Amino acid sequence: MVTEHPDRCTADLRYLDANHVQHPSGTMQGVLMCTADDEQLGSLDGLLIDPVSRRVRFFVVERVSAQRPRRYLLAADALTTLDERTLRVQAHADDLERFDARTVLPFSDEDLITAMFARPA
Repeated sequence: MVTEHPDRCTADLRYLDANHVQHPSGTMQGVLMCTADDEQLGSLDGLLIDPVSRRVRFFVVERVSAQRPRRYLLAADALTTLDERTLRVQAHADDLERFDARTVLPFSDEDLITAMFARPA
């Protein structure tokens, strides 16, 4: 899914915490992410958004390991469906790429203005 290493393609993207994303049954914080075959990928931690094009580019997936939680990126171009608190994606664990949150700025009020008024290319 990801055609280039995520660190090289996230410079213009902004991180939006899943707690700030609403859907009919609440926020997206902690929504379980699974493959179409019910393989658990982790929980949704946030989104990487391109404010200019107003598009979600990556899901940020949190996976708990024996040591500590780690975050990964999954390209948002994967077909997804949401039922209750589970987001099912047409992807596999092999499609996850390590994510370093220090490489992306948080979504800001300025990014909101950009998203509202910028003309997508």
